Amino acid sequence: MKRLVPLALWAFLAWLGLEPQATGQDVDHPLRPPDRSNPRAALSTFLNHGDALGLYLANEYLPAPSQAKFHRLIALGDATTQGLDLSGVPPAAKGKTGRATTLALYETLGRIPLPPLETVPGQDVLSGPSGTNLMRWTIPSTEIVLVRQDGGSRSGEWLFSPETVARAEHDFERVQERPYLREVPLPKLKEIVTNSGGWMIPYRWIVAWPSWLRTPVLGQAAWKWGALCIVLACVLSLLMPVHRFSRRGTGERPFFQALAQLALPVFFLMATPMVAYLALVQINLRGGVGSAVELLTTAILFITGAWISWRIAPVVAEAIIASPRIAPESVDAHLIRICSRLLGIVAGAGLLAAGADRLGMPLYGIVAGLGVGGLAIALAAQPSIENLIGGLSLFADKAIRVGDHCQCGTDIGMVEAIGIRSTRIRGADRSLTTIPNSTLSKASIVNLSERDRMLMQTMIGLRYETHPDQLRHVLIRIRELLLGHPRIASDSVRVRFVGFGASSLDIEIYSYLITRDRSEFLAIREELFLRLMELVEESGTGFAFPSQTLYFARDGGLDTGRTQTAMSQVRQWREEGRFTTSPAGATPSSTATPDPD
Repeated sequence: MKRLVPLALWAFLAWLGLEPQATGQDVDHPLRPPDRSNPRAALSTFLNHGDALGLYLANEYLPAPSQAKFHRLIALGDATTQGLDLSGVPPAAKGKTGRATTLALYETLGRIPLPPLETVPGQDVLSGPSGTNLMRWTIPSTEIVLVRQDGGSRSGEWLFSPETVARAEHDFERVQERPYLREVPLPKLKEIVTNSGGWMIPYRWIVAWPSWLRTPVLGQAAWKWGALCIVLACVLSLLMPVHRFSRRGTGERPFFQALAQLALPVFFLMATPMVAYLALVQINLRGGVGSAVELLTTAILFITGAWISWRIAPVVAEAIIASPRIAPESVDAHLIRICSRLLGIVAGAGLLAAGADRLGMPLYGIVAGLGVGGLAIALAAQPSIENLIGGLSLFADKAIRVGDHCQCGTDIGMVEAIGIRSTRIRGADRSLTTIPNSTLSKASIVNLSERDRMLMQTMIGLRYETHPDQLRHVLIRIRELLLGHPRIASDSVRVRFVGFGASSLDIEIYSYLITRDRSEFLAIREELFLRLMELVEESGTGFAFPSQTLYFARDGGLDTGRTQTAMSQVRQWREEGRFTTSPAGATPSSTATPDPD
C-alpha cells in the first residue's frame, strides 16, 4: 500500500489535518454535521470528504476488502455526495448518479486551478452588506456553480447546482488528461473505482487479469459486461421452469391455479433485487449504465408489486371461498372474487403511481392525465361500465344465483356463471345464452328455483256418456287422492267440474306440490297422473277424445200440437194484459208474472 500513497504524502496530509476533517467529523465534536453554510465551507468540505474517501480506499479497503469495509466505503461516498444538489435526478437513480458525479467532480477539481480558500466567500462575506443577497457562487473560469438552498430541510446550505451535476461527466472528460494541481491521496480515484468491483471481487484480482478485460466499453470495463451476461443467463435459466410451473392448474382446482399464477411475479420480486445487488454492488456498474440499472430495477419492482397485487387477489378470494360455508359457484363466491379483484386493481394502481413518483415522473401530472384519460375511457367504455354496475346490482340484490333455474324474457335455463360483464344461462337444449348484465339488471327475471311450491294444474275431460253420479264419484275420489298425498299442500287442492267441452265433460285439477326440485316435481306429477287414470277406470267411465256423433233419422218437422198450445198460451197472456204493444214490438208489461227461474 506504501506504493500507492507515499510517506511524504501521508505526512503532508497529517500536517494539513485533512484526515479527521475529511471524514466529516470534528475531533472534539464527532457528531457535528459538515459545514456547508457558505461557499468556502462547502468547497472545503467536499474536497476533504473526497480526500477521506481516497485515503480509506488506499489504506483500508483495497489491501483487504470485506463487507464491513465496503459499507464504510459507501458511507464515505454518500457523505461526499451530500454536497450535491440532486433535485434534478429521479429518486431511484440518486445513488449511482450521485456517486458517479462525486468522483467526476472531485477529479475535475483536482485538475483545475482553484482560488485560495481565503478568497472564496465565507461566513464573514455573507454576514456583510454585499453578501446578504448572495445566492450563487461560480468557481472562476469554470461553469461549476455553488448555489444556496432556499427552503426545504437543507435551507441555507450551499450545494453544487443541478446544472453542475448534469455537466460533471462532460467536464471530467475535458480535463482528465491534465495533471493534478493539488495533492490527492489516491491518484486516478475515478478510474480505480470504475474498474473495481464489490467486496467479493478484490481489486488485486482485477489488476492481475489481462489488460483487455479492463478496457472501457461503453463507460464500463469489459469484464463487467461479461459478468452481467453470466448473471442474466443464470436468471433466464431459472425463469423457464418457473414460467412452466405458473401455467399449471386447472379450473377444477381454482385455488391451486391462482397460486401457480402467482409464481412468476414472486420470482421477479425475488430475482430483481438479487440481480440489482450483483450488478450495482459486486460488478459495480457505474455512471449512466448504473443509473439505468437502478431505474430499471425500481420500475420492475413496482410493476412486479402491482402484478402481485393483481395475482394475489384470486388467491385470497379462493382461500376464503374454500371454507365449507361458501359454495364455489354461489353468488357470495362470485361477489368475493369480484371485490378482491377490484381491491387488487386499486392496490396495483397505487403501487404504479408510487413507482412513477420514484422514477421522477410528476405524480400530479400522472393523476391529472389519468383523470382526463379515465373520463375518455369511461365514455368510450360506457357499455362495459354499465355491465359492471349491472353485475354488482345482481350480486347485491341476489335476484339469481349460480345454479338457479330462471327465466329472462324467452330464455329459460340454469345460470352457469355471473361475471363482471355478462351472465351465462344454459338452456334445456344445452345451448348457452350470454346476456349482458346491463340488460339483465333491467329485465324482469323469474327465478324458478326460489319457488317454495310448484303448481300442478291440468284439465281432464270425461266422455259425455258419463252419468252425473259417476262424475260425482270421480270428483270425490280425485279430491281424496290429492288431500291424502304427503307432498301436496292440502289448502291448495281444488277439483271442480268446470264446463262442457266440445267433446268432453271438463274437470279442472289445481294444487301445489311441496318441492323446489323440478325433477322431483315431474316424478310426483307422473305418479298422480297414473293414479288418475286408474280412478277414472274404476268409476266405469273413460277419458273423452275429440269426436263427432252423427244421428241418421227422418225429419218429422215441427210438432203441430205443441205449436198450437204455445200460440194459445200467448193469446191468453195478451188478453190478460201481460203484454203491451210498443213501436219496438211486444214486450211484457210491468205487471207480468215474474219468471220462476
